Amino acid sequence: MGRVSILLVFVALSSMTMLGQDAVQRVYADEKNQARVVYKSGKTTTVAGERGQVGIDETEIAEDGETAGWLALYADPDSASPFAGTLVLWRGGKVIRRFEADQTFWSWAFYGHAGQVAYHVGPTHGEATSHCELHDVKTGRLVASWDGDLDDPNRPAWTRGLEH
Repeated sequence: MGRVSILLVFVALSSMTMLGQDAVQRVYADEKNQARVVYKSGKTTTVAGERGQVGIDETEIAEDGETAGWLALYADPDSASPFAGTLVLWRGGKVIRRFEADQTFWSWAFYGHAGQVAYHVGPTHGEATSHCELHDVKTGRLVASWDGDLDDPNRPAWTRGLEH
């Protein structure tokens, strides 16, 4: 095989990856309650759980098809139900960002095509207002925060994917 042929094969393989041939197809919890990432190519990766993790919940795949995320669940000593304490973001075969909650994550969503993530955090039992934050995925930097009623039609656009 000549140099030109090798270069053409490399370009073709690179193009297939860029066109989403290895995009994330789904994320689920395996039998050990760890995240399992399945790619459209058929490749599957198991992601080691966070320290103390007992499961995952609310898996999402971003519009870019390459970024996925989930909430890591932890045992709650005051309840039989686990609580969501960490938002984990995955891209390119590795965890790219973790966001920790002082209380619990109620919901989360990608925003801005996967460049940002919004989430609603609060106490495990009852809240007067919903506390929501928007963060940059690349840097983790807080972009905006909002406290209010998620049923308010005038709430910020970035909170639209969040729930109680």
